[in-house]
Amino acid sequence: MSQTDFSLREFPFAEYGEAEEPDAPGERPITANPMLCRGDERRLRAIVERHFDFIWRSLRRLGVPADSVDDATQRVFWVAAKNLPQIAVERERAFLFGAAVRVASDARRARSRRHEVSEPSAIDGAAHSVVSPEELLDQKRAREILDSLLEGIPMDLRTVLILVEGEGLTGTEVANLLGIADGTVNSRLRRGREALARRVEHLKRAMKAVSKT
Repeated sequence: MSQTDFSLREFPFAEYGEAEEPDAPGERPITANPMLCRGDERRLRAIVERHFDFIWRSLRRLGVPADSVDDATQRVFWVAAKNLPQIAVERERAFLFGAAVRVASDARRARSRRHEVSEPSAIDGAAHSVVSPEELLDQKRAREILDSLLEGIPMDLRTVLILVEGEGLTGTEVANLLGIADGTVNSRLRRGREALARRVEHLKRAMKAVSKT
């Protein structure tokens, strides 16, 4: 398979361990905003119900750690609550995703400041693991490795990659969501797939080298 043909569907992209599943609808900690009128409050609750899982998954794939993703998700919906009158109904998902990108960026910067000493990446750890690549795909570690693979890809490419490969959106849907041209989506998707494929090949070579020692 060529680098261009590489697909995220080779990985359990949409699967998380039990500890990483989003809350059930009745448990979602989005509190009502006292500044909202009753109609806006109903609309906010409907937005949460429609888009909670999408935003939660997007934040994880944008690099928010599992132990911070619930708080980050709540931040996204609070941003929506504060701006609700200005959000057109047909642009709700686009607004939320844009907010998620910004919240994820803040979370990554905060995490970087907390970790002044570099820790081994999941990719490096996998290279020294005794399990095979096939076994990794069936374990929680596969989720961690995929997060590390995505983390090394520029955000503009990663964003398109996770929307197409992870969420199953078409190029036109992504273009409408992000407010960019279809050609830009196609270009970013191609470059994102190539970047991910290079990182996967690097991992495979490292694991092969370790298996020979």
